[in-house]
Amino acid sequence: MNRYIINLVMLLLISISSSVCMAEEELEQGAKALVELKSANDAVPTEEEQAQEKAEAAKKIAGAQTLTASVDRAWGLLLGDELAVRVDTSTLEAGINESSLPQEGKRYGLWLYLKGIDVEEQQVVFHYQVVNVPAKNTSVETPAFDVKQNDEKWFVIPSASLVIGPSLAASEGLSNIQIKEDLQPTFISTTEMSNDLKRYSLIAIISWLLLMLWHFGWKTKNRAPFSQAVHDLGRLKWKRSVTPDQASRILHTAFNKTSNTIVVYGEIDALLENYAWLAPLQEDIRAFYQQSESHFFARQSGQEPDIDMIKKLAKACRSKEMLA
Repeated sequence: MNRYIINLVMLLLISISSSVCMAEEELEQGAKALVELKSANDAVPTEEEQAQEKAEAAKKIAGAQTLTASVDRAWGLLLGDELAVRVDTSTLEAGINESSLPQEGKRYGLWLYLKGIDVEEQQVVFHYQVVNVPAKNTSVETPAFDVKQNDEKWFVIPSASLVIGPSLAASEGLSNIQIKEDLQPTFISTTEMSNDLKRYSLIAIISWLLLMLWHFGWKTKNRAPFSQAVHDLGRLKWKRSVTPDQASRILHTAFNKTSNTIVVYGEIDALLENYAWLAPLQEDIRAFYQQSESHFFARQSGQEPDIDMIKKLAKACRSKEMLA
C-alpha cells in the first residue's frame, strides 16, 4: 500500500515538472515570435511613408524637362570611333548644375565610354567612344541622364539612336575570313604628263609673245590719240624719273593728232567747234592749255602742270573719243 502511494506521488511530480517545462518553452517561443514581428513591422514602411515617397517621385518626374538630342554620326560606327551627342538646352530657364552631370572617363552601358562633356551656352555636348561592338550591325541607344538646373529643377538628357557594327562581316564565323594578298602598286608613266607640260608651256610662251607684240606693236599703231596718251601716261609710272613736262607733252600730242594741227591756247574754240564731243570738257581743256602757256611760254615760268590732273583729263577725253 505504501509502495503504491509512493509511485502515485512520483507520477504526480513527474507530470507537474513536464507541464512546467512545456509552459516555459511556449513562453520562450511566444517571446521570440513577438520580437520577429516587431522587427518586421519596423522594416516595412508605413502607409504614410509610402505615400510621401510616391509624392516625391511624382514631383520629380513632373518637374523634369525632356530635351532633344542629336548625333553627329549615327551610322557606320566601328570599334574606337568617336561621336558627339548634342543636347539643345536653349529652352532651359536656369543654368545647368554641372555637379549633377554624369561622371566623365567612365563606361556607360555595354558599348560606349564617356570621354568628356562640354557645357556651352545653348547646348551640352557628350563625347563618346565606341569601346565594344557586336558581331553584326546593331541599333543601340546612348545613355539617358537626370540632371539638375541651378534652380534645383530636373531635366532629362535623352538618349539618341545609332548603329554600330564590326569591322569585318563575321556572319559565317571568324574562321571563314581570309586575308587577301598584298597588291602590287601600279606605276604610272610620267612621259605623257611631261610632254603635256612642255606643250602647254610652249603654247603659253607663244601666247604671251603674241600679246606683247599686239599690245606694244600693232595695237600701238591703231590706237586713237587719247587712248595712246592714256597708255603712254600709264607707262610713265614704271620710269624712275617722271617730270610734269613729259606728261603735259603727251597730252598736247593727243590734241594735235586729233585736230591734225598744232593746237595753241587761242585755237581752242576751233578745236571744240570741229570736235563737238570734246565740248563737255571745255573748261578742263582751257585750264590745261592756260597752265601750259604760263609754264612753257611765259617769261617767268609758272607752276608746273599737275600730273594727276593731266591723267584725269586724258582719261575723260578718251571716254568721249570712244563714243564719238
